[in-house]
Amino acid sequence: MSTQMKCFAALLLMLGLGLFSGRAAACCGDGPIAAQGAITAGTSVSSTISTATSTVTTWLQQIDNSIQTGFGKLYGEMAKQTAQQRIIQEGMVAAETQLYMEKARADAAVRYQVSPRVCFETAGGAAVATASAETAQNVDDLNRNEATRTLFTANTAADVHDMIQSHMDKYCSAEDAALGRCTAVSADMQNADVRVDTLLSHSSLTPDQVDAAQQLQRNLVNPLPTQNLPKGLENTSAGRMFIAGQYIEQAGLSVAANSVNQAIAVRTPVQGLGSSAMMNTPDISELGLMEAQVNGRFESPEWYTMLAGMSQDNLLREMNKQMALKLWMDLKAFKQQERQEAALATILALDVRRDSEQNLKEARADAVRSQ
Repeated sequence: MSTQMKCFAALLLMLGLGLFSGRAAACCGDGPIAAQGAITAGTSVSSTISTATSTVTTWLQQIDNSIQTGFGKLYGEMAKQTAQQRIIQEGMVAAETQLYMEKARADAAVRYQVSPRVCFETAGGAAVATASAETAQNVDDLNRNEATRTLFTANTAADVHDMIQSHMDKYCSAEDAALGRCTAVSADMQNADVRVDTLLSHSSLTPDQVDAAQQLQRNLVNPLPTQNLPKGLENTSAGRMFIAGQYIEQAGLSVAANSVNQAIAVRTPVQGLGSSAMMNTPDISELGLMEAQVNGRFESPEWYTMLAGMSQDNLLREMNKQMALKLWMDLKAFKQQERQEAALATILALDVRRDSEQNLKEARADAVRSQ
């Protein structure tokens, strides 16, 4: 019990005792003296009650003030704690939001991060269209030149002389030089026009190698072109048969020439292709570009390291890139298989025609004799 409450209880006890003692004094005796004593006692009691009341009121006011002060402090403390709790809660929400955003940002960075090779691959993919167009144009030019040589050689001897002279000037071997036929050239170009490895051992040819590969194609497909008839004889019956024979020859040779010319064209560097594909070599062939895309993975330790650090999303992207590259290579393989099939069909046609010509020749002779 607080001090104020104890004092209040004592006051009430004293007040009670005072009232009881005053009433006993007022009831003693009779007459004026008793009346005067009663008045005196009443006045004393009234004064005592007033004093006690005033004291009690003062104490009650103090108690009320103390209580109000205590509750005010309590309310202030509670409000302070509530504000602190709110700040803590708001801080926790802000921290959790920040953590969520950081996680979302990190997940997005991992999920949508592009491969370090993406610029190289994008440039290479864009350069493929240019490379394919240049290759097709080169093939067309080579095939046209070969057809012109087959159908319109005015002098076979002169053509053969030019071929031999070119060999001696550009591709003279050490053996020919020892025989006094020519002056030997660099070792890598000796006999380059009569060696198929000059063509097939390289993915991109130098200008000298391109020239040697074209000479090799002539030596393989039609080393001794048929000389044209003298002017005016084409309009005769025999002349027309001769021209028909030239067309037949050119049709068959075009199959072989196209295959070899395709191999040359796909290895002929395209000006600026390497630069546009972000490669170190400014001029590169279509086959060289294909080889770079393949070797940049299988033969590159950096590629294996890059795979080890890739997320699942980027691994799937890399697989799709390789599938796209394989589709391009499959298309090239399909066209190559078409050329192989055409070559086989031509061989079959020649065999059939050879047999049928002999059979028809004998049948014609039998028919003539039977008349």
